[in-house]
Amino acid sequence: MSDVFQPEQVLSGRYRVLRKIGGGGMADVYLCEDLTLGRRVALKVLLQRFLGDPNFVERFRREAKAAAGLNQANLVSIYDWGEVDGTYFIVMEYVEGETLKDLVRRQGRLGGSEAVRISLQLLAALEFAHRTGIVHRDIKPQNVMLDRDGNVKVMDFGIARAADSGMTEAGSILGTAQYLAPEQARGQRVDERSDLYSVGIVLYEMLTGTVPFKGDSAVTVALKHVNEMAAEPAQLVPGMPYALNQIVLKAIAKDPEQRYQSAEQFARDLRSAQIGGPVAAAAFDSGAEATRLMGASGGVSAGGTSVMTGGPLAETTGDRGRRRRRWPWILVIVLLLLVIAAAAYGLVRAMGTSSATVPTLVGQTKAAALTKLEEAGFKAGSVQDEYSDKYAAGVVSRQTPAGGTKLRKGEPVDVWVSKGTSTVTLQDFKGLSPQAVQDWLTKNGLSGLEKSGKSAAVSAGKVFKQDPPADAQVKRGDTITYWVSSGKPQATVPNLANLTQAAAQTALSAAGLLLGTVTPEPSTTVPSGQVIRQDPVAGVAVAKGSAVNIVVSGGSPSPSPSPSPSPTASLVTIPNVYGMDSTTATDQLNAAGFGVKMRQKPGTGQPPGTVVRMVPDAGVAVASGSTVLLVIAE
Repeated sequence: MSDVFQPEQVLSGRYRVLRKIGGGGMADVYLCEDLTLGRRVALKVLLQRFLGDPNFVERFRREAKAAAGLNQANLVSIYDWGEVDGTYFIVMEYVEGETLKDLVRRQGRLGGSEAVRISLQLLAALEFAHRTGIVHRDIKPQNVMLDRDGNVKVMDFGIARAADSGMTEAGSILGTAQYLAPEQARGQRVDERSDLYSVGIVLYEMLTGTVPFKGDSAVTVALKHVNEMAAEPAQLVPGMPYALNQIVLKAIAKDPEQRYQSAEQFARDLRSAQIGGPVAAAAFDSGAEATRLMGASGGVSAGGTSVMTGGPLAETTGDRGRRRRRWPWILVIVLLLLVIAAAAYGLVRAMGTSSATVPTLVGQTKAAALTKLEEAGFKAGSVQDEYSDKYAAGVVSRQTPAGGTKLRKGEPVDVWVSKGTSTVTLQDFKGLSPQAVQDWLTKNGLSGLEKSGKSAAVSAGKVFKQDPPADAQVKRGDTITYWVSSGKPQATVPNLANLTQAAAQTALSAAGLLLGTVTPEPSTTVPSGQVIRQDPVAGVAVAKGSAVNIVVSGGSPSPSPSPSPSPTASLVTIPNVYGMDSTTATDQLNAAGFGVKMRQKPGTGQPPGTVVRMVPDAGVAVASGSTVLLVIAE
């Protein structure tokens, strides 16, 4: 299916589409330029297949409405909402970086300090949303962005719901199964504590590198959230601090009453654990919860709750009420039979299938690795590409599970294949066209951010500056900023009439201009030493750094002729060329009638090629045709 919007298309007269940058189960996302404010934004577009479903359209509209009022540093800002030819879109803050899920996949489990830092920012975002009555309902690493500085940005309020929202759907499960709170899996009412459970699962994954519950389907995983106890993080990561282990266990308690009751309580324990202080989670008894869970699953009682039911059952009397009360019993019995059958099927599979050692695939070509995997009796799971500084392109750089692990035959093994080095050396973009720079960046797996500015050294339409600079080592996927020249910086020539030479030079410096030639001339109307006229004249716009020539009064002419010209008539003031590049400085001095010599000097700390010293110095009056020595930064 082709994209809904194409590059260079302008939406609502304001948002110019640059390119598509992602998509999900509900919407596609485009990178756009806001032509009004001159900034980049992300445009989230509802998928075409949902346009005919008023429920999805309303959910999409509700995301914009719910999130637009949330103004907090760790929440992705919503700027606008609109519709073009029946296609609905949301305009939001564009965050450069990666998702938390991508970070964990790339790096594996995180250190305790890093996991706590990210969790605190995530909780700060939720604490703000919860105060406004918004429950996110879909907290997961895929919805947590980390910008280039590592700051957290929570996004995707697509299933968020205000506390007073009238939109309910009995028996439905929204969210992602691996991070779903038990009450959400049962289809019961959710509140802020449901989001905190999901944060606990995210923290679990950051600390251990894996989620606590896995399965072949969303229903299987949801049942585990309801009926099974997670392995303690300290069992998977020996040496984990006791306080951190307890915090995770309290956060993912099955009973919402046993969890943290607010994001602030959760954050308070994390901050205390950071400094080795006492934590409220120390009093949480996971063994007691396991006992309660086993007791609840040991038999069926009137207090039992079935997974994915529509909610609490009404107490009624009479035959009609008795018929109503039979339905939950029947549903519980059917579900128990399904669970028993699934367990029996799994046992048969386990008994009939032998285990084997997962082969080591890292370092082999993709084709060889997949063949070896198949020969060992396993199947390939997800096969993904990634950059690697250690392995050449086309070679397996990672695998999960690792080689040497015992695993049942037929199980999947995930493989990552190197796309080549993860770093690249930047070339010098100075003088190139923006298109040439963008082509080079795209070819090398980098993104570009174009800006404009004035430049005296580079002609309009060409790149004159970049960040990071040329020859810097950057990671593929990074964003490189480059500036395109819109011409030389302009300055307005000030009025120098009747000023002294020193005052004229001060006024020119303040305007970003230079004092050019100073020509004395007798005058009966202008006092000696003051400016008679100037070139260019006052009010003219010229390039910054240009020279302005002045004629200075020498006073009334002498009554008797002088036998020789005034000695000051042949003196010319050296213009100021400090900070200019050597070519521009030479042109300025030559235009003023001076010769130029240059000498390179290393270790000045100034940009290469710029003037760092003048001999004689700027502002000194010397004989016309003199030679000026320029010291140039190497």
